[in-house]
Amino acid sequence: MALSKKLRRYRGWIAAALLIAVAGTIYTITQNAEDEEALVTYTTEAATTGTISVTVSGTGNLKSGATTEVWPDSAGTVAAIMIEEGSEVSTGGVLFTLDASDAEDATARAYASYLQAKQGALNAESQLLKAKSDLEGVVERSEAATPTATTDDVAIAKKNVEAAETGLTAAEASRSSAYSAYENAKADEGELEVVSPCSGVVYSLDIEVGDDVSSAGGSSSQTASTTGVASDAVSSSTAPVTIADEDPLVVVLTVNEVDLPALAVGQRADVEFDALPDLTATGKVSEISEEGLNTQGVVTFDVHIALDVIDDALRPAMSAAATIVTDVAKDALLVPNAAVQSDGDGGYYVQILDQTGTPQKSTVQVGLMSATQTQILSGISEGDKVVTQTLDNSDETDSGGGFMMPGMGGGPRG
Repeated sequence: MALSKKLRRYRGWIAAALLIAVAGTIYTITQNAEDEEALVTYTTEAATTGTISVTVSGTGNLKSGATTEVWPDSAGTVAAIMIEEGSEVSTGGVLFTLDASDAEDATARAYASYLQAKQGALNAESQLLKAKSDLEGVVERSEAATPTATTDDVAIAKKNVEAAETGLTAAEASRSSAYSAYENAKADEGELEVVSPCSGVVYSLDIEVGDDVSSAGGSSSQTASTTGVASDAVSSSTAPVTIADEDPLVVVLTVNEVDLPALAVGQRADVEFDALPDLTATGKVSEISEEGLNTQGVVTFDVHIALDVIDDALRPAMSAAATIVTDVAKDALLVPNAAVQSDGDGGYYVQILDQTGTPQKSTVQVGLMSATQTQILSGISEGDKVVTQTLDNSDETDSGGGFMMPGMGGGPRG
């Protein structure tokens, strides 16, 4: 009975304490929920319209293109030059001409050689006739009743005939060769123009008007003139003219096989050079290798970049790095790559914050993708703020403190 009276005596205080405890619990839960929402923050960026470029990169070296040396068919003196270094030439285009007097002199010399060879052949014929006649006489004397020639004399006479026949054959061949040279020299009189055997660019021009040049493969004796004073002739094996491909220097890149399907001849490229950090060149893809190279399981292909302008400082074998633009989209709707997520089924989505600040998924169709941006073809509009980063700082929250029920430790007594 005493305990019951005491409970009745304090029941008002107990009820009040319970109400306070419940209210405190509700407040704590609500406060914790609000804190958790506040601890998750989102970084957003608006979808914008712009231009996106997709690129493929590679490294390599500068290499010289194919070159063709041009020599005249016959030696002569340069009469006129129609080209200069860097000139574009086409097949059959006139490069330079030779002095006509040189060709006439060459014809005269060739004719004199022919006459000399012709006389040599006549002399060889006479020697053969004499050798044969001598042989007949020796044979008659060896067969006479009283022989005056031995069998050895007959054998020697026969050898003389054989030698004369060999001499005649050689003389006739020399006469034929000399006559051909004479005919060629006469033809060269009408072919004083040295023409280009191919199209391309004049890579080097090593002659001046008045220089003596040899025929193909020979040396050329060049006489340089300075202020009207001629210097000594210099023997050189340098071709009078060297024609290079239209791209005398090309960048040969090594590109991974996974990037090959995106490449095509004609695509634009920006090229940088290790040795020339202040020089940036532009060019186009001119050739893509048909066969790759497998190095320890990594397959690469050579891609040639033809430079638009060849800077004088560039040299073969210089290291180069190029970025090839494989695709471009203008007026494209763009978002950062970080905003695009995979849905796991081959599709993509982005998150957009609603009016309450809660992220909502929006399925999108993507287009081109660069190193930093993705083109969105459908699903969102320009200006939509897409989530690029979610920050969860719940691990840094402070835990809530407890509370003490009133009356514990001595309450009011009645």
